[in-house]
Amino acid sequence: MPHYGRWITTDESRVAGWYHSVMTIGPEPKPIRTGATLHTVCITEGPLHTYKLFARVYGGRFDEDVDVRNSHTATKLKMVSLYDLMLEPYKHKGHCVVMDSAYMGDAMCQVGREEWGINMVGTCQSSRTGGGKLGKLAIKEKELVKGTHKSLLYQHKTKPIVHAVWADNNFVKTLSNFHSPTIVEGGMKRRVRDPVTGKRSRDQTDVDCNAQQIDYCNTYHKIDKGNGAEAKYDLSTESHLHGWAPKLAARYFNMNLNNAYKLYCVIYKMRDYGAPPSVTKDITTSTCIDGRSIRSDSVIQPFSSPAAHGTRTDIGTPRSSSTIEFSSRNKRKKQQAFKKRQMLQPDRVHQPMPCLVRSKDNDKPGSGPYCKYEKCPGFKSKAKVKRPYKTIYQCEQCTVEKGFPFWLCHTTKKVNGIQTVVSCHLQYHAEMCYDTSAATECSVVSDLTNNE
Repeated sequence: MPHYGRWITTDESRVAGWYHSVMTIGPEPKPIRTGATLHTVCITEGPLHTYKLFARVYGGRFDEDVDVRNSHTATKLKMVSLYDLMLEPYKHKGHCVVMDSAYMGDAMCQVGREEWGINMVGTCQSSRTGGGKLGKLAIKEKELVKGTHKSLLYQHKTKPIVHAVWADNNFVKTLSNFHSPTIVEGGMKRRVRDPVTGKRSRDQTDVDCNAQQIDYCNTYHKIDKGNGAEAKYDLSTESHLHGWAPKLAARYFNMNLNNAYKLYCVIYKMRDYGAPPSVTKDITTSTCIDGRSIRSDSVIQPFSSPAAHGTRTDIGTPRSSSTIEFSSRNKRKKQQAFKKRQMLQPDRVHQPMPCLVRSKDNDKPGSGPYCKYEKCPGFKSKAKVKRPYKTIYQCEQCTVEKGFPFWLCHTTKKVNGIQTVVSCHLQYHAEMCYDTSAATECSVVSDLTNNE
């Protein structure tokens, strides 16, 4: 179980799957519009925000465990009974629970504070504040005007309950059982309207706001937006293939899959230095005889985490038509680029690299330079002039280390009229004598290449 911190958010989302379901395709009259409400308890802050701690589908009169009078209430209050189940692991631990007007009320505040030991804050309907028509009368008598960003605060006489009305674009009413009736100067940023023209200013300015409204705005919006983005995939009610009823889809809500993806997103970004993947063993063994030494040294090679989506990394295979030696500056740049690619892909050792080679008339692809391997099968052909085969493949690492294009066959050729696989690249590196001081670097001096 991850650390969920001090703040916890509860949210309810209406699953209106009937609107997009195949049940509604066809002429009138439409079938019964069914729906369900998903109640969730989520982590509020940190990289794991919207991580689901609890999920439940509320089915109205069919939920017998919440359709009863709670032991802490005088009447049957389903939301109090529902919260008694949802918040069971978090009672008397000093947590702050944020909720919206679907749950909040004076009864919820009293039970949460006195019986469960939980701090609660959230938006609230005027009829559930316990203050009667106080807020409505103040608005009716123009004590508050929309857009002025003024606050009215009502403190309960005997209970630690504060009801606040904030005049934003609309009147926002909140209820809290642990805030004091205080107003924070410059606590929020808003684009204020001009009182004469009624137009909004381009830039945001600091406006006064009550403390409990600030805490609500800083926490609840994360869960509200996160649930909206996840609902399309978690609940499977946007697909037109199955035609499930929304209640059925919501009851099959895969909370574990959602949480596993949230954990994966966090752990994926934390991946840093360490041993390369196990696939390195197969690749290094098939390309050279010193694969074991390469794997033993690969533990100390840095393995950086993959870049974020939308960014570019130079790990692709370059396609170069250069056949001349590199300048010292160009060679240094190529070595740095190759080291960067090798840090991102530690198993990238002596890879064959296809290159774009042009013919002399420069209008069609050519056959490439001659292979550098002195045992190239081209020397054993029946041609009058014994030459190695031409190839378009370079060894990526040898080219960088030697400072000039290092061509080796890595394709199929017609050997004495028979189509044959010719891979001088693998044969050359299998026979190459490696320098013992650096297992991944091949020595420039070799008796296996044609240095003409």
